[in-house]
Amino acid sequence: MELTLGPILFDWGRGEVLRFYDEVADLPVDRVYVGEVVCVKKLGLNLDDVAAIIKKLESAGKKVTLSSLAVVSNEDELAFTRRLAGLHGSIEANDMSVLNIADASVKEVFAGPHITSYNAPSIEFLKSIGVARVTFPVELSRESMASAIRETGVFGEAFAHGKVPLAFSWRCYTSRAHGLSKTECRHHCAKYPDGMELKTVDNGPVFTINGTSLLSADVYTLVEFVEDLNEIGVRALRVSPQKEGTRAITEVFRKRIEGRLGPDEGLEKLKALGDRFCNGWYSGSAGKDYIERARELSKTL
Repeated sequence: MELTLGPILFDWGRGEVLRFYDEVADLPVDRVYVGEVVCVKKLGLNLDDVAAIIKKLESAGKKVTLSSLAVVSNEDELAFTRRLAGLHGSIEANDMSVLNIADASVKEVFAGPHITSYNAPSIEFLKSIGVARVTFPVELSRESMASAIRETGVFGEAFAHGKVPLAFSWRCYTSRAHGLSKTECRHHCAKYPDGMELKTVDNGPVFTINGTSLLSADVYTLVEFVEDLNEIGVRALRVSPQKEGTRAITEVFRKRIEGRLGPDEGLEKLKALGDRFCNGWYSGSAGKDYIERARELSKTL
């Protein structure tokens, strides 16, 4: 089973992003997704930077895949997507426009978690146009993933740890929270390296906003379900980068994949990082829930 590192979803600034990828070269991951998924306005890197990161990571033995925008809504974003598709290496399509731009006969094309590959017919269509692997949408249950793999034989990747991207908009949530429109962007996203938390009137966490994206308030983790994911045929697990703790998280998942760390131990090590967790979607429950005794549940699902 492959361990992958997803694209950075937040606005960390060019210097911090470059420093982060210097560290990634030494992380225990097999594949790294690099690119801008949320908003081109916050991209601290130019395409020369991206090309240099690819070269550095490949020299360190990593496979590298470019990640595209999840929403391509104007000519500037379309032009950016075309330039991205022209770079060396495989590309992950998070918007269907990429599948019309990237030539699957020349480079590997993957479907990211924001492509609606919810069932076997949609996956068969993606395969028919050259898509080589699929990262399942984050809200799919264990049974839905198992069925898709069983019916299509697709190389399936699961989002296994991180704040869950729930929705994208043409408008910018963060700018609106600061009384501005998207066109008046003042890069307020940079103030929130793991997103801006929204709370209910009772002061309970409910969502995280990050530019044009809406994410879960809690961190979704399948650390207790690694054996079960392997059993149903999932071939890669994705960790989404966080501002702090990404190294520790990838080390836990690497040990879980290799059988050097049990489910309970893995969960306790992640709890020590201070995050709140959810995992409900995996078992078909409400996504915001964390299912108690998840290890025992994974044996009987």
